Amino acid sequence: MIKKIFTRLFVISLAVLFTLLVLEVALRVVYEFRFQPKKKRFPAVTRLYRLSENGNLLYELRPNSGLEIKKRGVKVAINGYGFRDKDYSLEKGEKKRIIFVGDSLTYGWDLNLKDTYHKQLEALFLSQGYAVDVPGMGVVGYNLVQEYHLIKEKALRFDPGIIMLQICPNDFERTLSIKKQAKGKKFLLIPYHDVAVPYVLQKGAVSDFLMRVSYLYKFINLKVGILIKKLDKDYRAKDYFLLGEEEGFRHLKKIKTLLDSKDIKLGAVIFPQRKTGENYRYASLHKKIGVFLDGMGVPYIDLYEKYNVEAPPDIWVDNIHPNAKGNRIAAQVLFDFLLPLL
Repeated sequence: MIKKIFTRLFVISLAVLFTLLVLEVALRVVYEFRFQPKKKRFPAVTRLYRLSENGNLLYELRPNSGLEIKKRGVKVAINGYGFRDKDYSLEKGEKKRIIFVGDSLTYGWDLNLKDTYHKQLEALFLSQGYAVDVPGMGVVGYNLVQEYHLIKEKALRFDPGIIMLQICPNDFERTLSIKKQAKGKKFLLIPYHDVAVPYVLQKGAVSDFLMRVSYLYKFINLKVGILIKKLDKDYRAKDYFLLGEEEGFRHLKKIKTLLDSKDIKLGAVIFPQRKTGENYRYASLHKKIGVFLDGMGVPYIDLYEKYNVEAPPDIWVDNIHPNAKGNRIAAQVLFDFLLPLL
């Protein structure tokens, strides 16, 4: 009797496993996790951006371009090398040089150049008598894959002593979408944020593993999350899995390996997104970034406490970008952090 029960359980288990395997294979063949872009477009793309000859970069800022956003009193000027900063020479001379590589936070979204954290940091060094250049190489929407190629092809040309990687949790998403227009060489940059799969089922080591390897598990969590959201408009998952995570961490390691081979110091600063309500949607990823940097021996500063706990609520432009005041906080923290590394 017991033998028959075990035999039946074994057969049922095999049937369940086979069914799950078939569903997994079928999903991989017919289903694509695809974000549906919003209708909003980034402004003046054809004036400030161009398609890059490097397919890994995809797009880049157009050298010597510019625009003025009069409503916000913001002027944008791109230098001859294709970055929103003044024209630094390739040779740093007697000065030490710290290059910040990043995305819209380094670019200075909705800010004038002087209000960005790296320009305020450079002014701090100057005011304290330190001869330090702090170029900012930030491109809106870049992720860690693009930043690796930016460092490799562009930043290293400027003979940096230290490269500081500006990291935001959405660097582990896939890149902005590009939509080419029918006429001419014009194109649109479409807000990217990747498919974020909510952890509807229990978060833990097993679910982390399944999120990484199983389409079926991601699909179930995503669809159940969408259903719950329809029933409860205020629902927010406690945590999310981003489909670009593995690629992001792989290129973070590649950046470290590249700079080690050039005997250039690597540091990092983690900018959090604004915490809304009780849940911080990037909680586990944010922690994972710090653990990963520690594991590689990369010194870093995490601005989560400064921005989401200690600072007043008036430091934000939106839920991702700090304003001039928020950038000033980052500059001061980075000044104290970088002095021992110089």
